Amino acid sequence: MKRARHAVVVGLAIAAAFSGVNAAEALKPKALVIMLDGMRADAVENAVAPNLQMLRDGRWQPGYKCSWSLNANTILDAGTISGPNHIAIACGITFKKHNVPGNGKNVCDHKKWPSWLVRLVSARPEKKALFMYSWKWDESISPDPRVKFIHGSDAANYAAMPKILAAPDAPDAVQWYIDEPDHGGHGFGYYPYTSGYLYTVHSADRAIGAALKAIASRATFAQEDWLIIVTADHGGYHTGHGLMNGPATSIPLLVCGRGFAQGRLVGTPHNFQSAATALRHFGVDTSAMGLDGAAIEPKVANDAPRSLRDGLSVYLPFSGKVANAVAGGPVPEIRGKATQLLKRGGFLEGSLRVAADTNKLCGVCLKGSEKLAFENGSDFAVAMWVRMPDKQAGDPVVASNKDWNRGNNPGVAIVASKTLGKKYGPGVCINTGLPNGRRNDMGPYDIEYGKWTFYAATCDSDGVMRFYQGGPDGFLYMMSENVAGAKVATGQPFFIGQDGTGKYPCPFKGDVDEFALWTRTLSHEDVRKVYEAGRMGIEIGELLGK
Repeated sequence: MKRARHAVVVGLAIAAAFSGVNAAEALKPKALVIMLDGMRADAVENAVAPNLQMLRDGRWQPGYKCSWSLNANTILDAGTISGPNHIAIACGITFKKHNVPGNGKNVCDHKKWPSWLVRLVSARPEKKALFMYSWKWDESISPDPRVKFIHGSDAANYAAMPKILAAPDAPDAVQWYIDEPDHGGHGFGYYPYTSGYLYTVHSADRAIGAALKAIASRATFAQEDWLIIVTADHGGYHTGHGLMNGPATSIPLLVCGRGFAQGRLVGTPHNFQSAATALRHFGVDTSAMGLDGAAIEPKVANDAPRSLRDGLSVYLPFSGKVANAVAGGPVPEIRGKATQLLKRGGFLEGSLRVAADTNKLCGVCLKGSEKLAFENGSDFAVAMWVRMPDKQAGDPVVASNKDWNRGNNPGVAIVASKTLGKKYGPGVCINTGLPNGRRNDMGPYDIEYGKWTFYAATCDSDGVMRFYQGGPDGFLYMMSENVAGAKVATGQPFFIGQDGTGKYPCPFKGDVDEFALWTRTLSHEDVRKVYEAGRMGIEIGELLGK
């Protein structure tokens, strides 16, 4: 009976997307939209956040599934700061319409661009709406006497929200802004993770858990159709928000409801899509509202498990020899006297050392990799462990198949030491050449000089590039960006320690181990598997099986 009922609800949800009718007419729609200020996407799984993880995994309540993303983005036409993104989330519009560039005066014309709560009570006067927040600036977002505003500290709101949601006369629609993670990030550091930041994420998660428990305890819960959305306004880097195309813009988006599919959302969703998604849940037609963000559709990726052997073209364990462990794959060829195989002192059994000198032809050329056929023309994955002894000269690459003399050239380059902006020192970044002569530089990650550090990058057919760092601290960090239209193949081979030409004037200086290249994307779970194995001294070869 439960399975049949869920099938009916899903069918109604699909019909609702076209008819504007509520997905479960027999059930009363309710919505809770939560914005976590300063919440990095990768903190969802690295912090002690069992309630967010429960929600993401579809384990909250029977019949409720979650379409989720850990590679959602903020608005991209204004800074990665709170004010512009708070309005975007509440109103479903970006800077080009709300005209709020920062945390100064709110100049948005809310008569023209009201919040989704105001739009709801305008279309459905019988509905009750609540806006709870702890940052006083938010009181300027679309004030309206038909929407109840509650301002208080996070602690006070944590205590009040479960009582409000459990009450028989609870509001139909609630927007809840939680500020605590941002305080932890600014006070202690978002990245590399600090205990202060991780605790504030845990504290916020605990409050969300209490709210979810209150909702499920309602006497009328079985007759209600709840939509739970969790997103963020920005992430962070050190004690600031960071740069565009980096840790600041990579945020989570969890959309949980009866009519949603379980799994990872395809593509790159945005935080401002939550407004249209919530309005659709109540059957409100948004087609003429001019919103920038369309409602989230429950289109999830096919992340069926695949063997790590699938698409593996290069695997160099550097265990006593420089040879590709993949039969018939590209052949590694050492270039220059400055490139040596270390039999001891490597990350695992051995490693590759590339010592920059006047010989520009140092590194390892993967002969034949220029002929590799990548799935969908853009799918690929690369993973490796890297150790840099000290600062690099210039901006050399750890691995690349592009001409790095120009960053907008086609191909990919994991850059060993690049400064992005005057505010931050050299870090590890990833560069991708985009169509129409454009480029994408995503980063930075801090360099742990003298320490082995894991790096990985994946790209899928939806244009989502994910860039990872797994540090000695045991955390797997991640950032993401949309690089739609990028082509991996360049006609040049992949190099380790050089660009695709093998002649870049600033060669890499450092050690590389456990290098692997796939002609397909890897799932997030596979990347974590490779990282965790290496951290425990297990080679990728042992994960491949027979």
